[in-house]
Amino acid sequence: MKINIPDKPTFINKFLNPLNKINENAVLKITPDKISSLTSTNDGTLILHTSYICKNEIDTAILNVPDINKFIKVLSCTSEDSLCIEFDKNCLVYKSSDIKFKYHLLEDGILSSPAINVNKIKELDFDISFKVQSGVMLNLLKGSTFTTDTNKIYFYTEDGCVYGKLTDMQKHNVDVYTQKLADNHKGALPEGLPLNFEVMRMISSIRFDYINVHINTENNVYIFDISDDDYKLNYIASGYIG
Repeated sequence: MKINIPDKPTFINKFLNPLNKINENAVLKITPDKISSLTSTNDGTLILHTSYICKNEIDTAILNVPDINKFIKVLSCTSEDSLCIEFDKNCLVYKSSDIKFKYHLLEDGILSSPAINVNKIKELDFDISFKVQSGVMLNLLKGSTFTTDTNKIYFYTEDGCVYGKLTDMQKHNVDVYTQKLADNHKGALPEGLPLNFEVMRMISSIRFDYINVHINTENNVYIFDISDDDYKLNYIASGYIG
C-alpha cells in the first residue's frame, strides 16, 4: 500500500513537527484523502488533532510511530519534495535512485490516542472567538520573560479588543504584563479567564500567520486553530478554574 506525501516540507513542518512538540510518539491514521493524528502531552493538559491533506492508495491504515523525531530525520535525508512511501505490514519502505530506507513501526495496541471525541468538542457553543497574528504571539512570549512568578494568562475583552494578561490573580505582589491580542472579537469576556501559559508557548513553536482562538466559557474549553489548504491543526486545552 502506498502513502503519498506531495509536499514533504509541509508534511514535516505542519504535521510531524507539531506532533513531536506534544509527544515523542503518535498513532497516524491513513485514509484515501488525508493523514491524521490525535495525541496529547503526557499530563493530558494539551491535545492536538492534526490532518495533512493528501491522496492515498489506502482505504484505512494505522501507523504506530515510535519516534517521530527519528521519522523526521530520515525523511529529511530524501532529496525529493514529493514522496511515495510503501506501507508493508510493520514498516515503511522508501526507495529512490539515491537512497533507500526501512522505518519499523510498533505493533497495534502498544500506542494509543486520547479517548476523546474531537467532533463533539468542536460542536460546543464557543461564545468567544478572535484571531491572533504571529507577531503578536512573539511579543507575548517576550513579555512572559518579565512575569517569571506566574505561568498563567488571563484572556478578557475591553473596548472592543481582546487582551492577554500575564499574572496570577490568586497571589499577591505578582508582576503583571498585559498585551492587546486582537482588535475585534465575537462575544464578550469582561472578567479574565485563566489558561496555563505553557499552552501558548507550545503552540507558538510552530510557524503560522495567525491563530483562530475559540473559547467555551461554560466548560472552560479552548480550541486554537491553525490551518491552510494542505493541513489543519486543532489544539484543545482546558483552562484553570479561578
